[in-house]
Amino acid sequence: MTTPRQRMLDAFAFNGPDRIPVVYHPSPAGLNVHGKKLLDLFNAYPPDNPVVFDAIPHPPEGTVDASGRYHEIRTDEWGTEWEHLIYGVWGHPRRYPFENWEAAAAYAFPPFPLPDRVTLAKQREEYLVFAGTVSIFERLHALRPMDEVLMDLLTEATAFLRFLDRLVEYWLQVIHGLLDAGADVIMFGDDWGAQGAPLIPSALFRKLFAPRYARLMAPVHKAGGKVFFHCCGFMDGILDELIHLGIHGLWPQIGFFEADPSLFDTCAEHRVTLYLHPDRQYLIPRGTPEEIETVIKAYAERFHASRGGGIFYVEIENDAPFENVQALVEAVHRWR
Repeated sequence: MTTPRQRMLDAFAFNGPDRIPVVYHPSPAGLNVHGKKLLDLFNAYPPDNPVVFDAIPHPPEGTVDASGRYHEIRTDEWGTEWEHLIYGVWGHPRRYPFENWEAAAAYAFPPFPLPDRVTLAKQREEYLVFAGTVSIFERLHALRPMDEVLMDLLTEATAFLRFLDRLVEYWLQVIHGLLDAGADVIMFGDDWGAQGAPLIPSALFRKLFAPRYARLMAPVHKAGGKVFFHCCGFMDGILDELIHLGIHGLWPQIGFFEADPSLFDTCAEHRVTLYLHPDRQYLIPRGTPEEIETVIKAYAERFHASRGGGIFYVEIENDAPFENVQALVEAVHRWR
């Protein structure tokens, strides 16, 4: 019987996996809203990643007022204070750990909790182990306001670039630690696209970020691992650079692929495996179960015909009715 690990490897190699692999993300937002129904659904259709569904997360005590509104302020390990208004959904930064890039020269990076070697060795018996996420652009605008980051990118401010290089050195240490612990796939995550265009010109990406990503990806390539890159939004110009850097996998929002079906062909041509993450703007929260079934069937047929190159990714947030959630999970497992 094929293990989830072999199924993943066959998908990456375009080697005709017995089924399209599926990955679940245990989003607390969806689990909190749907509760035991979602737990039971996930457990009825097990995925190909090592995730356990045995509890329902709830907002911490004191974060929900008498009218039922959730509000929480948390400071992360990087020192950024975040305001959260929807439980389980990413918040917005309120305060930053330093006032400017000059002051960041004295900033101490947080320790990174590396996985246990014994645990990873056990997981690797059955699963392909993904670990990360490595982020430089998103981390920059989590440490200082986005408009400031974009301006300093355009002006190539000296203190900004100095901190960027320190950040790269930090992530290099993390990557080496993850590889030494036994990770198979290193996850990178930077959203470079807005709704209809990249956030920066591709020439600027090529000048400032491509060489730094190349440094970060080099040890993964050398170790024979895989680089998987998460990037939402419109990636015109950016995708070509990521392919040139040697990524093995891409995790976009699939809604953008409907707008440009050639992106499927581009990734297949370069043997880049896609997370098939169905559109969360319309399809999953506001579509019908019939629409969901049609889309999932079309994705499955395409990747069965390609003999690989696709991995279904299921993440349930707070905004989808349960009938759509059930339609999604059942369609994935019916057609995979």
